[in-house]
Amino acid sequence: MPTIPPRHLELLTTICNLPTAPFCEHHVAAWLEAWADSASLQHWRDKVGNLYVEYRRGPKSKSPLIIEAHLDHPGFLATRQSRSTLHAEFRGGVRPSHFKNAPVQFLVNSHWLPANVLSVKPRKNSRILDVTLSSKHKIPKSSLGMWNLPDTQIKNKIFSARVCDDLASVAAITSLFEDLQHHKQNAHVIAMFDRAEEVGFAGVIAACKNGYLPPTARIIGLETSKGGPHAPQGAGVIIRVGDRTGIFSPGLTHFLSQAAGFISDDNPHFKSLRKLMDAGMCNSTPFTAFGFDTAALCLSLGNYHNMHIKSDLGYNDAPTAGKSKLLASETIHLDDYESMIQLLLETIRRYPSYKPNFRELRDRLTKMHKTDQATLLYQTAHPNHM
Repeated sequence: MPTIPPRHLELLTTICNLPTAPFCEHHVAAWLEAWADSASLQHWRDKVGNLYVEYRRGPKSKSPLIIEAHLDHPGFLATRQSRSTLHAEFRGGVRPSHFKNAPVQFLVNSHWLPANVLSVKPRKNSRILDVTLSSKHKIPKSSLGMWNLPDTQIKNKIFSARVCDDLASVAAITSLFEDLQHHKQNAHVIAMFDRAEEVGFAGVIAACKNGYLPPTARIIGLETSKGGPHAPQGAGVIIRVGDRTGIFSPGLTHFLSQAAGFISDDNPHFKSLRKLMDAGMCNSTPFTAFGFDTAALCLSLGNYHNMHIKSDLGYNDAPTAGKSKLLASETIHLDDYESMIQLLLETIRRYPSYKPNFRELRDRLTKMHKTDQATLLYQTAHPNHM
């Protein structure tokens, strides 16, 4: 079985312990900028705050490969407080039934201060919930809040954290870039770390509409996606052919499958799956809708959006939020995580040979259709004339 390198695990642990919420991704973005500076990687932000980090060794590509992951996760933003009653917005997709008596923590001056949910009210046609909480502490307006769950833990290769979706993918990109540097790989790759995916793909849509991305770029979106019997943990990185709305670019998806096959030829322990992960939508959908050549990889996720449901993957595999059995840490499998990094490395090595729109497959099929084979087809088309 694959073994995760200590540095990969260090990055995964550090990043998945960072606080984040939709439109409150600054802690993760700041960490990434400091990391990029320490690695001598160029980085910049666009006008809406999406963060880009560039790896380039060798010539600049006319069609750079973009590896994308989002910075946010469903979470709270404090709006006002009257004595011990705190009001907050919850941004992201969590069922209101999971809020009952749930313990929450708000980040104030680098310290977590506790609070408890009293009531929750959905807003009409919105992914924002109005939440009333109790807290003995003063929680300033605009403080970021998350479920009161512990820092990362590992048990039998199951990695649990307050946030795996999508900070595990963010961590995979940092490990990938460090590996590219270590191997001195000739490549031109741009990491895109975007904002506010959980409330309607806000960062990606803004980037697409405003031309922040090279129009010739090819994009591989990384996600952690709700797993289950069709996509169990420990079965490898998932080549995600599509989501609830449709499929992604067949050519680039096929290229990822080929790269996985090349790894398997040399490494019998490498695992991958090819699946339609249709439990939800992901950023690869807006990329595809705006005309980009787009594919996706994902990890099988347990306790999706921290919802602890008896019939779902992850149940009883991770710590729960205090006495509440309705919320728990999200989980991924470390072997799947390492397989994602391996597949990205192999894809980047082979990227110069990529031909869009199934051209590579068409060329291979054409070679299979040899002249003698074609001649025989014509000769036997009308048996009565033989």
